[in-house]
Amino acid sequence: MEFRRRRPTPQTLDWVASVAGGRVVAWRRMTGGVASVVHRLAIDRGGRRDQMVLRQYERDYLAHMQTGTSGLITDEAAILRAVHRAGLPAPEPIAADPDGRDCGGHPAILMSRLPGRLDLTPEHPESWLRQIAAMAPRIHSVQILNPPPFRSRIDAPRPVVPASAVRPAIWEDAFAVLRQPPPEPAIRFIHRDFQHFNLLWRRGRLTGVVDWATSCEGPADFDLGHCRLNLAVLFGPDWSERFRLAYEAEAGRAADPWWELYAITGYSDGWRSVIARQAAGRAEVDAVGMTARVEDLIAATLARL
Repeated sequence: MEFRRRRPTPQTLDWVASVAGGRVVAWRRMTGGVASVVHRLAIDRGGRRDQMVLRQYERDYLAHMQTGTSGLITDEAAILRAVHRAGLPAPEPIAADPDGRDCGGHPAILMSRLPGRLDLTPEHPESWLRQIAAMAPRIHSVQILNPPPFRSRIDAPRPVVPASAVRPAIWEDAFAVLRQPPPEPAIRFIHRDFQHFNLLWRRGRLTGVVDWATSCEGPADFDLGHCRLNLAVLFGPDWSERFRLAYEAEAGRAADPWWELYAITGYSDGWRSVIARQAAGRAEVDAVGMTARVEDLIAATLARL
């Protein structure tokens, strides 16, 4: 979904100044966002300059998410507050304008800025994967009071074989599995968009987890499958498999292939352009071979059933 707005409006900056207790002296759009527009802001607070992050949505995206106008922002602020208090490396919410009344019609959330940046070319891939694998069970162990319910995939409400499929039969085999009743999942608090594009790093150490907008109660292995899918499209199914093994070692249990397939088959042809936007030049994206890599991942997951 392409966003029309490229810079915070004067009305939005006035709102930020009022809730942050300072003057916005600089801002910079952060690259890679797909579901929202994110700006890094410099706030002058009586001679001390603080860094904050402003995230805004278009109303048509909120409609696409099938949530109330203010529901997504309200849930995100509550989740951020809870996971920050639980000690996870998540941003701290500062203020929210759920219906966009104070921000020119663009719902907004203002939060603290975490240290670190995306790392899509890790110098030590095994350490990188292990740290990601260790973070997932940490998230799943957090106790959240009344988290939002699990939302079924909104991007694939019914099974569709991608037009770019090299092996359509692999997709049909996966869909046949998913037509069977799901096994009883391990229900936990989940991030729901857990993947490397939402992780921050500093000197090889994982320092932050961002984008908690769709976090909810749900199958823990959905997080695993979603991360495996993202690893496969950018790096290949071998990275996904190494991540799975590290995750199972950290979680102390075997992952459920059914829920992994449920997440992995959320892939569509649109991912080829979306991943390129998220990478934003920070890693090479092989869009031509992307679907074939996902099919390799599906085949490996089916083999574990």
